[in-house]
Amino acid sequence: MIELVIGLTAGGLTAWLLRRKVRRRAVRAAQGDVIKVPCLLRHPSLEGRWLRGRLVAGPFTVAWEPRTRAGAAMSLPAGVRRVGLRSPSLREAMKINGGSTIVECASSEGAVLIAVMPNELDHVLTALSRNGAG
Repeated sequence: MIELVIGLTAGGLTAWLLRRKVRRRAVRAAQGDVIKVPCLLRHPSLEGRWLRGRLVAGPFTVAWEPRTRAGAAMSLPAGVRRVGLRSPSLREAMKINGGSTIVECASSEGAVLIAVMPNELDHVLTALSRNGAG
């Protein structure tokens, strides 16, 4: 019984902290500040590999900030523009969160995929459209 109470308390605290972080990011974005949206990037030069990182979005900038060594040399290709939205396929859902949304983009280097959670999707779409890519 004690384990159940501890588990429910920890789950509730985690959910509260996550909602608080998302809400703060939304307020900062509305004020025009630069925000960092956690997401996964599938770069055309790395076939089949998803890179963890953040999309740095501001009023005049869209950039990629990697969180792993594998993505350290990667940057967002020039001329990224949104082409479509979709849910992950069953095969993709084994590598990324199945509840995420994939933003399909075209660029000068080829197709770019950005996987982001639905509560952060508006930030990514706004950043891509502000960048002249929408």
